[in-house]
Amino acid sequence: MTTMTATAKAGGTRTWAFPRRVECIPETRHRVEALLREWQRPAETVDTATLLVTELVTNAVEHTDASDVICSVSLSAEVVTVSVTDTGSGTSTGTDTDTDTDGVPVPAQPDDLAESGRGLFLVAALATDWGTRLTAGSREVWARLAH
Repeated sequence: MTTMTATAKAGGTRTWAFPRRVECIPETRHRVEALLREWQRPAETVDTATLLVTELVTNAVEHTDASDVICSVSLSAEVVTVSVTDTGSGTSTGTDTDTDTDGVPVPAQPDDLAESGRGLFLVAALATDWGTRLTAGSREVWARLAH
């Protein structure tokens, strides 16, 4: 079993830290879904936010060399924000995500027949807004949903 640690912050934010392992992806997805249901968000918001966090966590797990990944979910009166932070180099190991010269994730250009490579395209299409924040030693990719 994978160990995930969770912290709650004032203002409607929940944060989980977990090792960068594939088996953490569904566990994180289920935690986010349960949290948003607990917060009584509409079903469409829950479903979309769950898909967004799945894509962001998958990218952090599969396309960075970070040892740990941090997932946060924040709720304000009008917006749900999901974010995933890693401390890796962002070296792309597949086709889902490329990085620009500053290490910022950007949607890749997958072949029409490729079975993967559309994660950030989904994020851009489904989120009200999305982007990245780079700090010394970490990269956060976030997505916002109006509800």
